[in-house]
Amino acid sequence: MSKKDKIVRRLLSRPSNFTFDELTTLLGHFGYSMEAAGKTGDIMNTQKKHSNKQGNYLHYKNYDGTVELSEEDGVFHGKVIGIRALISFEGDSVKAIIIDFQKAVDEYLHFCSQNGKEPEKPFKGSFNVRIGADLHRKAALAATARGVSLNTLVEDAIRYSISV
Repeated sequence: MSKKDKIVRRLLSRPSNFTFDELTTLLGHFGYSMEAAGKTGDIMNTQKKHSNKQGNYLHYKNYDGTVELSEEDGVFHGKVIGIRALISFEGDSVKAIIIDFQKAVDEYLHFCSQNGKEPEKPFKGSFNVRIGADLHRKAALAATARGVSLNTLVEDAIRYSISV
């Protein structure tokens, strides 16, 4: 049995944990895939390949959105991540969820503009991390021993962990 046949069989069994990776693999067998395209890289295109080591996300106008499958409702759904505002979207196909995601971001930006609010900017480059005192001490000592700041040590550790 081919990989495509296994994924089709799994999809037809309506599993609650069918993943976006499985869906894109299956669609790839039929000539579909996704890639950020265009000058700014913020438009999803179902005709090109999409590869993202960090997971499967939609990207548009510097906003990222999750994608999940609801077996019960028979739709894909997601929300914009990295901001406090709740921006959700859904669609019954890959194309539909991409369109609804872009529409949701555009509506959020329009709402902010109409109401004189500054839209939240995701991932500003700083965040708080709470760790145990002993780990904090060890990290500070390791940073000092390497001649770098604690921020640099943490940044290097994060860079390493997402590149593996």
